[in-house]
Amino acid sequence: MKTQKFILVLFLFSSVIKNSHSQVSPNFQKLELSSKILNQTSSESYEKKIDLNNQTKSGEKSPYLGALFSGLIPGAGEIYGKNYLKAGIFFAIEAGLWTAYSIFQNKGNDQTEIYQNFANQNWDVYKYAGWLKDQNFTGSDNIVLSSDKETLRRQINACESINFSHQLPPYGEQQYYELIGKYQNFVTGWADADLNVVNRTNYGSYKTTMFISYAGERQEANEYYDKGSTSLTIVILNHVLSAADAAWTVSMFNKNLKVETGFHMENKYSYIGERKLIPMANVNVTF
Repeated sequence: MKTQKFILVLFLFSSVIKNSHSQVSPNFQKLELSSKILNQTSSESYEKKIDLNNQTKSGEKSPYLGALFSGLIPGAGEIYGKNYLKAGIFFAIEAGLWTAYSIFQNKGNDQTEIYQNFANQNWDVYKYAGWLKDQNFTGSDNIVLSSDKETLRRQINACESINFSHQLPPYGEQQYYELIGKYQNFVTGWADADLNVVNRTNYGSYKTTMFISYAGERQEANEYYDKGSTSLTIVILNHVLSAADAAWTVSMFNKNLKVETGFHMENKYSYIGERKLIPMANVNVTF
């Protein structure tokens, strides 16, 4: 009998324990679920912070790209770095230099045409060859004045190689137009040269008006070309300086300028006391 009572009590106690366990368990599950949610929210919040940091970092610009842009087109890298004033300065310098180059190049071409036409009209290879023969320079006996111009030039070159430091270049070449207005033996080919005065002993100091004028015209053309070359040199320098400045400008943009934007809703009250939600935006710029 006692045994049956003990078994009955044990059964009732087990039932109470089981019911108690079933009632407590959901609370533990809720707590566990809440913990998971909190952990998950914390993790997601952390990941979002990382993403925001990455977005801020990705908003930075590359100094290397800035230098490349300005190396190609001065001022472009400054635009990339959002410094429009310096961009305008470098671009204006670039445009001015190319304009100057074009002007000087065209002036040089025009002046070259002027002095070349002058030489074609007033310097005569046959007169020069005749003087060589009259003065009996070594090798001048092989010069045939009835030869065509190119054959005559080769005959003259043979004589010149023996007697002078320079030989007559092919007609129309740049060297041809330079030498006939530079070296004294060619002075006798000019139209105003007096062959009765100039001879093989005094030709080194003999000058004519055409010879002097032609040298001045040719020098003027060379000066225009030199100015054009100087403009190109400065163009290259402008590219280098702009590239270096663009790299610095972009670096300063990344380091010293930070723009923060925000948007939120605020409760505002009208003059009659009515509450309204008003969208508010703010922009903060720190240097």
